[in-house]
Amino acid sequence: MTPHLLALAPAAVGLCCLAADRRRARVREVAAGLVMMIAMIDSAVGHLVPLVWWVALLLATTMALAASHRRSRLAHGAGSGPVRGTEATMVAHAAGGMVVMAALLLAMAAGGAAASTGSGLGVAAHAHGGSGVGASAAEIGVLGVTLAGVYVVASLVVIARSRSRLDRGQYAAMAVSAGMMAWGLVL
Repeated sequence: MTPHLLALAPAAVGLCCLAADRRRARVREVAAGLVMMIAMIDSAVGHLVPLVWWVALLLATTMALAASHRRSRLAHGAGSGPVRGTEATMVAHAAGGMVVMAALLLAMAAGGAAASTGSGLGVAAHAHGGSGVGASAAEIGVLGVTLAGVYVVASLVVIARSRSRLDRGQYAAMAVSAGMMAWGLVL
């Protein structure tokens, strides 16, 4: 069993924690989490959609999540209470996780995790004639692993500051999932 496939379990736990939180409307975050889960499942077992398209969808969903949160804050007042702060943290964590996942999937598409995912993707399949333009598979892999490391550390900080068990569970599960995906690139 690959780390990528194993990363689905904590991601599913994180999504369940997010969906179970009835204190606040989490529709945007749950929808974004579903997009991320579907991308992870397809890239781990299905391969129905090329990874590059999943990367594009994850980044577009990230931008839509951030824009909808900003619009909501402007419409309802920015507020500085604990609920507003928690919502902002949750949106930032979800958006950050999607960017990290996009980077990790891009690294996989570049060939960084072909062996660990069993996907058969190779660097040559995505090379463009050796013109010297663009990043190598190793550079993309380092970027993905670095972003995942930063995300895990930031998640630990957010966990330490969080009051809700569900929030801490969601943050921890997503950090573990990102870490496992990065681990799959390093193997």
